[in-house]
Amino acid sequence: MQGIGIGTSDFKALRVKQKYFVDKSLYIKRIIDNQSEVALITRPRRFGKTLNMSMLRYYFDCMQKDSKQLFEGLKIMEQGEKYTSKLGYYPCIYMTLKDVKDKTYENMILDLKTAVLDIYQQHRYLLDSDKIYPEEKQRIEDILFCREDEAVLKNSVKDLSKYLNRHYGKNVMLLIDEYDVPLQKAYVDGYYSEAVEFFKTFYGVTFKDNSYLEKTVITGVSRVSKESIFSRSK
Repeated sequence: MQGIGIGTSDFKALRVKQKYFVDKSLYIKRIIDNQSEVALITRPRRFGKTLNMSMLRYYFDCMQKDSKQLFEGLKIMEQGEKYTSKLGYYPCIYMTLKDVKDKTYENMILDLKTAVLDIYQQHRYLLDSDKIYPEEKQRIEDILFCREDEAVLKNSVKDLSKYLNRHYGKNVMLLIDEYDVPLQKAYVDGYYSEAVEFFKTFYGVTFKDNSYLEKTVITGVSRVSKESIFSRSK
């Protein structure tokens, strides 16, 4: 029996349990048609951003083997091969920063290491790939055992996109949810300047001239100015 999945932000859970779902699958078409390499989607809280990001993940991610069943009957499947051919096509990095929030800069970095650890664990099969070099596997292991320093952490998402690109022979879809949570918390607790300097480099390295990415979608509450955390420090 259908019901309302209150508080559920996982697209697969809603579809498998046959909960009511307002068909927003044409959002996928908009992302594919968007000519920008990086799409920043800002909306108020409780506006369905995380559910939309989950939907994108299940649509694009080549590791999601049952995705076609999840999208049966939705409008995106009526849009033609240009769009349906992207179903389960790309290696995908899905990262949420909703829990990267603490009272000190040092603890915020530990939270971010945990978030990066989560995405590396999803792709730990790269340790068995013959397309990943020994020194790269060592860096992967350093992250899996939380041994990385801040320099490695700043490059961790770009490095993972490089490994996935080489392993699959395809560009990577990068999805980052709630990008601004760490900075909002840093502002409240008084270490904003340190956090901004870190994330300028982190986001700059990840997005700017990253040839391994097909497209990046970022969601959050805060809009950004032209000179912002997405502008890498010199």
